[in-house]
Amino acid sequence: MSSSQPSPSDAWVFDLAQKELAPAVPLNIRKLFEIARGTLVYSLMFYPLLTLGTEQVFRVFETALLMKCRDLGAPAKAKTFAEKIEWLTKSGVIRVHDKDRWTAIRHFRNEASHPKDQNIFPPSEALHIVDAAIELINALFC
Repeated sequence: MSSSQPSPSDAWVFDLAQKELAPAVPLNIRKLFEIARGTLVYSLMFYPLLTLGTEQVFRVFETALLMKCRDLGAPAKAKTFAEKIEWLTKSGVIRVHDKDRWTAIRHFRNEASHPKDQNIFPPSEALHIVDAAIELINALFC
């Protein structure tokens, strides 16, 4: 007798793959994102990959900001992640109501890049971050 319910693995992959970065997003950012997402797909077999993949998504966010700032000719003083967020918000590229989300992402990226201890991300949080990446990065380039 076959089950009508998808396997947990199939459901996980489906949840991760439902949305895509838009074709307008530069190819290098889409490639970085797909590597991070691919890591998350395999995390059901090795749970620490959930954290590694999620932390990589934070770095993809940062690369997206860097690329957008370069595309728009941001001033040299917009060097840090925080300064890029500020400049893109003042320039109207980042919506004012999304600035706090970008700031939270910056904090997560800082924790991932300069850890004091091992981070652990549960599957639901990893999915939330992937969805936020797709939404916010698409908004930068579309």
